[in-house]
Amino acid sequence: MELKELLSTAHHLIEAKEKKRITLAQMAQRIGVGHRTYIEYQRGTNAPLAMKALLNLLNMLDDQEIVKVVHEWRNAAGETKSVTEQQQ
Repeated sequence: MELKELLSTAHHLIEAKEKKRITLAQMAQRIGVGHRTYIEYQRGTNAPLAMKALLNLLNMLDDQEIVKVVHEWRNAAGETKSVTEQQQ
């Protein structure tokens, strides 16, 4: 699965979880990137090396270890707050 497909899948899973449509601009704001940048991620024209590196690292872990890493990130990031909300 390419990075753009992974991002699209995650976007759709979040929409399903929240039972509402989330625009690309809204999701970009939630994750703390510009609207155009998020569109480029979705199209596959921009794929940050750090994002690829993180996914490669996570791929080396088992499911429980991945969940632990995500929980630690969530706790450090103020749980469900977006990057933009944390900066305010």
